[in-house]
Amino acid sequence: MASYATSAVADRVRETNRFTLVDASEIQRLQKSNQSVENYVDAMFIGRITRAVVENDTKTTAGWTDKKGRYYPPTTTYYTKVEVEFSYSLKMARDGRLIGPISRKGARSASSGDGYPSAEGLLREALTSQIALIGQDIAPYKSREQRIFAEDKTGIDGIKMEMKEALAHVKVQNYKLALEAYLGIYERYKSPAAAENASILYEALGDTEAALGIMQKIYDDTGNPRAQLVIARLRRNLDDKAKIAASEQEDTRQPVDKATTFASEEIQKVLPSEAVVWLYNNSPSNTMVEAIVDNLTAEFIRKGIGVVDRQNTALVEAEQTRQASGAVSDAEMVRIGNAAGAKVIVIIGIAGSGAMRRLQVRVLDIERGIPIMQSDTDERWQL
Repeated sequence: MASYATSAVADRVRETNRFTLVDASEIQRLQKSNQSVENYVDAMFIGRITRAVVENDTKTTAGWTDKKGRYYPPTTTYYTKVEVEFSYSLKMARDGRLIGPISRKGARSASSGDGYPSAEGLLREALTSQIALIGQDIAPYKSREQRIFAEDKTGIDGIKMEMKEALAHVKVQNYKLALEAYLGIYERYKSPAAAENASILYEALGDTEAALGIMQKIYDDTGNPRAQLVIARLRRNLDDKAKIAASEQEDTRQPVDKATTFASEEIQKVLPSEAVVWLYNNSPSNTMVEAIVDNLTAEFIRKGIGVVDRQNTALVEAEQTRQASGAVSDAEMVRIGNAAGAKVIVIIGIAGSGAMRRLQVRVLDIERGIPIMQSDTDERWQL
């Protein structure tokens, strides 16, 4: 069943026309050789069948008589029922973050006079019915919703006539005129039906907030239970719009730029007043770290933070010492920084590799000779 589900999911993902699929065997090969997969895929689809139940031991035996009184001897009918549950997630290749899991459950049943129906076939049908919904979970899609215009139940002839005239505007798609008509009816007669129809038109014209506002007013004034249902639906729609807007405005900067900005903010939080900073590249062979040091230097200078020139004689000596010994102790760093006129040392490097690679930052206070900041494994440091 898992093998069948994997094939069915792959077909469904292809049908979305949103993704390029990489064969699982290629990812397994990379993982076995301890290679990072982030250069080959953005995410991995991971699924698991969590439950599969087959009930195929039910049978009934009975005879029957037709309308003409003819008797038919007993026959046996076999009955099979299955239930299957599965869950799936998207695992982001860069940082291992999971989107999900999403759980689904399907059921099928069948009867036969020739023996038990195929449990395997029913399980596949149950899986297929739920896998068909996966496209909605992982790819954008459009949906259509219908709204039924409410009818006024007061029986007042004047309201009935005006509601009919307003609906005539709707039928010819004069939505603004219809909206004005329904709002007028509500103002004159306090008709909940007119207010509900006005909310439908507000929503059709793209103003969901106004639709919610008028329905909230109706509920506050009358406690109408139908208004409460409409309010709940409108709030869900507004929440969905907010989520979409947030995803569209999501930060599209490269991970290294995000991490650099975050590092700058965190470093500035601990800098003493009138700080003079020595930015030390602890991974000199890494061009990415060199770029980060350059960007932080430019950022600090723009903000009026003193930065020691890296061509300073004492700093050049530190670099030569590091190249000769492969390491420089904190005490030696403090001594050199003090000689160069720095008050704070910011040591920048990279820890980890592949999807777990992250920016590593330590900040040393030269006057006290102690570290005052150390980056952690928070995903905001991920590169």
